[in-house]
Amino acid sequence: METESFKLGVQVDATSQAPLLGFLSTVIITVDREFEEFLIDENDDDHSIKSLGSYPDSSSTPDSLFILKLRTMEPEDVLLTLKTQLHDDLLSGHVGDEIVVKAQQIRSKSSDLRSTQQPLFMIVSVKLTQKVYDVVPRCSAPSLDTDLETCAICLEDLSGSEEYCQMPNCSHCYHEDCVTEWTKRHNDSCPLCRKQFY
Repeated sequence: METESFKLGVQVDATSQAPLLGFLSTVIITVDREFEEFLIDENDDDHSIKSLGSYPDSSSTPDSLFILKLRTMEPEDVLLTLKTQLHDDLLSGHVGDEIVVKAQQIRSKSSDLRSTQQPLFMIVSVKLTQKVYDVVPRCSAPSLDTDLETCAICLEDLSGSEEYCQMPNCSHCYHEDCVTEWTKRHNDSCPLCRKQFY
């Protein structure tokens, strides 16, 4: 079984823009997407969660840098421009809110009317992490077939071990620590039959 959640981090740095960059505010956005994978042992009393590591999302679009020119920092204008670039309404809404709030903070610090109208230069870093939780139940059968008496990863006997697990899409069993190490190395298939874990 597999479940997912998402975590969004947005960092905005802003300053008043130099006049030579023009009269439009400049916003540079970088978007990094990654996966973070976890293994959950549902048979543990404390339902322990082990991190299997994180890695970049290879399926994400290659365009992760966006340079926007904005006439105003009004929420509607910012959101409309972001939607045309990011093509994701939810992401555009979160990033747009952060940009507008930062612009208001910068401009509220200035008492000079001319400074409140001056264009801004912003650098926005967006990190979108998709957390994937893999639940692998342990084998509960006390006896094993002769083919499954040995862990195919470490080649040691399984019959005396209480801590072994069965793969979700096949019947092969391994020591829990062995299969955890196996998956940490980004192997997402059974070591014997090569069926995908999910």
